[in-house]
Amino acid sequence: MSEITPFSKPLFDDFPSPDLPHLTDNFPTDKQPEMTDGEKFVVFFLGDEFFAVQAARVAEIVRPLDFTPLPNSPGWLHGIANLRGEIVSVLNLSKICGKAGAADSSKSKLVILKTRAAASTIAFPVDRLSEIVTFAVEHIQPAEDARYLGCAVYKTATVNLLDTEKLFASLI
Repeated sequence: MSEITPFSKPLFDDFPSPDLPHLTDNFPTDKQPEMTDGEKFVVFFLGDEFFAVQAARVAEIVRPLDFTPLPNSPGWLHGIANLRGEIVSVLNLSKICGKAGAADSSKSKLVILKTRAAASTIAFPVDRLSEIVTFAVEHIQPAEDARYLGCAVYKTATVNLLDTEKLFASLI
């Protein structure tokens, strides 16, 4: 049996190791400075407006599921769906918030929430996700509508921060 010996020199010693950090120094970024204090929010689009929910309330984000409409259900309820054997209530967040949602696209996602107010798992489709952002408490402006935690500025736009517990409890 032959003995395996390590290479005596690196395989690619002809190529110098590039120092990449300096390559991006001159590129402008539109990201906000990273904040360590505050609360994390999942930012998404409904139509062309930014909304966000507390990241701690989000169980997962999946591709949109086929749902079954329920007879005589309110307009804010799309129906129910099967997520790995669990029944999920799929809400129409666009109608609840009084916004026009875009048509389903390849960027559409379904946000699955952890909630204490509802007996079943709640989900709602969003037109597309943006990112997870940390908002410092002092940067959140109070909202007039009790269904919102407030609003904050994200990049150059206003983000409506949804209070999912109050929002969905008001529907039940």
